[in-house]
Amino acid sequence: MANLILEMPRKWQIYDRVRGVALSSDRFQFIFKFEQDLEEILSRGVHTYNEWTMVIDRWVENPPPDYLQYLPVWVQIRNIPVNYRTTKTIMTFGEFAGQVTEVAFDPMKAQTKDYVRVKILFDVSKPVRRTKVINLPKNGGSVTLRYDFERIQKRCFRCQRLTHQQESCPIFRQARLEKA
Repeated sequence: MANLILEMPRKWQIYDRVRGVALSSDRFQFIFKFEQDLEEILSRGVHTYNEWTMVIDRWVENPPPDYLQYLPVWVQIRNIPVNYRTTKTIMTFGEFAGQVTEVAFDPMKAQTKDYVRVKILFDVSKPVRRTKVINLPKNGGSVTLRYDFERIQKRCFRCQRLTHQQESCPIFRQARLEKA
C-alpha cells in the first residue's frame, strides 16, 4: 500500500499537489490540492498500479453499499456482422459486458477499425466476459463477439475477476478443498 500511495502522484505527474492516505489494507484516499487535478484524474478512466486495475472515485461522506464497485471502462466489441452495426444493436451487445453509458459509433461516418467501442460501468465483483455467441436469425448461423477491455491488464485467469490472482482464487481454493 505504501508504494502505491507514493507512486500514483508521480504517475499522475502532480507530485506536490496530492497526498495519499492508507485507510485499510485495501482502501486508500488521495487528497488533491486542486479540484481541477481531481477532475483530470477521474476523466482519464482506468488507472492501474503494477498492472492491477484500481477503482477511483470522488470521496463521499456516507458511501452507498456499491461505492467503488463500478469501473468506467471502454470496451472494444469485435466481429460484429455488418448488418448489425447499428447504435441500438451495439448498445445491446455492450450490455453483455456492463451498463452502457456511451457508444462511440456514428453510422454516417467511415468505420476504419474492425471494432466498435462502448463505454460501460463494469461491476468489478463480476468476471470479465470476453466472448459471447449470438445466433443470427433466418438460419444465419452464429457468430462469436469478442470483448476487449481497454487498459485492463491483470486478472484471475481461472474466474476472470479483477480482484485477485489465480493463486489466491477462491473458486480454485474451494475446488482443491472439495478434492482433498
